[in-house]
Amino acid sequence: MTRAIIISALNSGAGKTTISSGIMAAVRKRGISIASAKVGPDYIDPTFHRIATGRPSYNIDTFLTGRSGAIASIRRAAMGADYLIIEGVMGIFDGTTLDTTSDSLNPEPQPGNWRFATGSTAEVAMILGAPIVLVLDSKGTTESLVASVIGIKNTNPSLLIAGVILNRVASGEHVAQIARALTASGIPLLGAIPKESSAEVDSRHLGLVPASEDLSYATKKLESIRGAVQAHLDVEKLLKLARRIPLYVSTETKEVKVNRTRPTIAFATGKAFTFFYQENFDLLEEAGAQLVGFDPTTEETLPAETDALIIGGGYPEVYLAEIVQNQKLLSQIASFHLRGGPIWAECAGHMVLGASIEKIKTASVHRGHSTMGKRVTLGYRFVSAQKSNPLFDKGAIFRAHEYHYSKMSDDGEDFECLGRSGKTTSGIAEANLVSSYLHFHLGYDPSSADRFLSRAFRFHKAK
Repeated sequence: MTRAIIISALNSGAGKTTISSGIMAAVRKRGISIASAKVGPDYIDPTFHRIATGRPSYNIDTFLTGRSGAIASIRRAAMGADYLIIEGVMGIFDGTTLDTTSDSLNPEPQPGNWRFATGSTAEVAMILGAPIVLVLDSKGTTESLVASVIGIKNTNPSLLIAGVILNRVASGEHVAQIARALTASGIPLLGAIPKESSAEVDSRHLGLVPASEDLSYATKKLESIRGAVQAHLDVEKLLKLARRIPLYVSTETKEVKVNRTRPTIAFATGKAFTFFYQENFDLLEEAGAQLVGFDPTTEETLPAETDALIIGGGYPEVYLAEIVQNQKLLSQIASFHLRGGPIWAECAGHMVLGASIEKIKTASVHRGHSTMGKRVTLGYRFVSAQKSNPLFDKGAIFRAHEYHYSKMSDDGEDFECLGRSGKTTSGIAEANLVSSYLHFHLGYDPSSADRFLSRAFRFHKAK
């Protein structure tokens, strides 16, 4: 029966990802079966989890998938593992203020008492009944840090704050001063990482550099982090704090639908296209798809017998030279679209399918021209499809997430979106194309995977 524990913090940048990944690697080194998950929509942190555990990491997002979908994600993540380590998102209480009591794109303000924000680490902890270990950035603070921890503990006593890990401590006396203050709280100190041992992971404008961009470098970096964790944390004590989660973990495996012909879905991968939700791929495979990866920076042709195409998120602006030099592949993608092949493109994929990136010619599947900016577009969205497309019927309500610094002219208006800043329209939807800046998680409505696969099967039969 799987035991779970959540690694959270007071804020972003405290070291959750490095310490969580280091703990995962240290537990795996002991021969213990370890699984991982990430609260929220982040697609980068799970790339480090995957290296640390040797198995896929899953997103637990109560906004994108709803509560029942989040429980299904937990079930997938934990299957067959002795322990599940869940990395939180931002600070422990941080989430979205969008009203999720209705899927209406015209929500009314909801009166009532303060509650955990949707998508927050605290909300996931309450769903699971799992204990929380807080990673605290100790640079430049002592007793004030402990006061913050006590405040979190007292905000909702039903949350189990089971332990504390100090990060970036300056000296033994620094640790002792914080430890003395912690004693009165009754919260155990599990370890302290010195600032010279805090192996940081490289970052860029959308967050950490994905581990999958350079596996060799990331593996060496993770080994260094694991060493720091083993030297400075009581991993055994931490594992003893983990709690069983029997209500949500199933040993059953979902039967994969077997068609006489399994349509081939090609998906962009490699260093430029690293943003994806593992569960989307799982659902497509369970619907009967055969998934085949290809690297648009190095491969000149689509995989043989491609029946549908997924081009997800990533950093096309960083690897633009390699992408645009591959005009043979870009032309083949455009031809695939003209022949009726179903395409699902998100963010980076949306940019590549456009007419240009930074005035350099791309696939020209649609008319969009994208350029990089300095302001981020970020947040959850309620989405209404204005046209039928390979994922949704016209009028379907879904949920999505946006995170990009680029902007696009001729971005389309086939999805009506509601976020914190109000309503907008964007994206392109056609019978065989869904292309937008929106990142979708099919866990909200798994029938979308069946719909996409049916379009692939229809194209396969027509070839």
